[in-house]
Order: sequence, then structure tokens, then C-alpha cells
Amino acid sequence: MNYEIAIPSHERAETIGQKTLLYLAEAGINKERVRVFVEPSQVETYKNLVDSGLYAEIVPSEKGITANHNRITNFYPDNQLVVRADDDLRYLGRKVDDKTLAPIEDLDDWITNAFGFASRVGSTLWGIYPVANPFFLKPKLTTGLTFIIGQFFGSINKHSEILRSPVKQDYERSIERFLADGTVLRFDDVCAVSSGITSYGGGIRSQKGGLQSLDRQALNEQAVNYLLATYPDFVIEKENKKNQYREIRLTDGSR
Repeated sequence: MNYEIAIPSHERAETIGQKTLLYLAEAGINKERVRVFVEPSQVETYKNLVDSGLYAEIVPSEKGITANHNRITNFYPDNQLVVRADDDLRYLGRKVDDKTLAPIEDLDDWITNAFGFASRVGSTLWGIYPVANPFFLKPKLTTGLTFIIGQFFGSINKHSEILRSPVKQDYERSIERFLADGTVLRFDDVCAVSSGITSYGGGIRSQKGGLQSLDRQALNEQAVNYLLATYPDFVIEKENKKNQYREIRLTDGSR
């Protein structure tokens, strides 16, 4: 299957080769499919620090997670199959039991099947369960409007898709694809395992790099306000007792 893999990254040149890129290689992904997108000032750093045997190209992109994703969209042809992965991914995991995950080892085969399932249900966007806890994983597919986390997902590239939310752009993408297709597809038996996640949906993390150099709380506030105002029929603010960040959830009116 002719798909490509795009990894938006920011100030993680020292670790991306030990995490996402290494996992992709070990899971059977041809490096010629893989491109890393970073802002222009970081290109040479990535080229110097990341093993070139793990990727096809370091692509000059835009600053900011949403601008980077929009650059990725414009980089690939319309209708190209594209998988996007975070730069701190350790592996995709399947449930063994309520306490154990096992890495997906033949990732190429799994991705090919994922695009196949998505085609059969009429969705141009597929993703995985948003919480890396095997207790919650179930052997089922979820369709309709559901949250497709930005950690790891596949889509048919659409140049018409322009994201505007400064963070939580995975919520915006989920809604926009639902509006276009009438459904998205989520594999609830698979999750992404990474490091230092403190909040899902929008890339807020506790490790170095990523959004650490940005004002995360201000960006989160802007994103929540934008999504509530733009998609009032599909976004609900929920109570968050864990930290200072406002949180949302998706609804299609039926739940």
C-alpha cells in the first residue's frame, strides 16, 4: 500500500531517534516512507543528531504544532494516504490482559489493514484509543463522531483541511472529518505508548521538547474557547479536577 509517514517534531532531535524513528524501523517500516517536519532553524540540528538510516528526509516546516500539521497537509499530494505520529512514541500496543500491553511488531501490515477498514466504513480518518491503559482497551471499532488522538493516526490527505485551533487540533480534525464523511474510525484495541503524558488531546507533556518552550496554558485556553465557539453542537466543556487546564469532550447529541 502506498502510504507515507509524517512526524511533526519540535526540539527533540536528541530523542526522536531513540523513540518514534527507532520503533518504526524495528516494526518493519521502510525508512523511505518516513519524513520528519521541523521548523527551519532546527533542520541542521536534526540532521546532525538523528541517524539518517531511520528516515528519508528532514523537511523544513512551520513553527507551532497546528502550523506544522498544516504544512504536512500541503506537502503531500491530495488523496495521498498519510500516517502521522508523535515524535516521542515508544510503540503501539495491543492488550494482553488488563495490566499488560504488547507492541505491534508488524506495523506495516497493521497500517495497511487500518486503511482497509476505514475505506470499508467510508471514513478518511482512522485512529487509536486515546488512553495508554490496557484495562480500558476493548476489541471493537468505534464509528460516528469519536475523538481521534493526534499521537498516531492515518488519513487520506485533503488540502481543503486547514486546522486553526492552536492546540487540541486533534479534536478539530475529528469533527471536520466527521462532518465531511459522516464518520471517523477508531481502533479501541490499540493505543500509543509514549513518555510523560499529562494531558491527552493537543500534545501537552511533561518531558523536554514539544510544547515545553511555549505557553501551554494560554494555548490551551485559546483552543478551548475556539472549539466551543466554532463547534457548539459537537464540543462540551468537562470538569477537570486534575490540573489547571480546561478540558473538553466531543458529543454528537446522542450521548
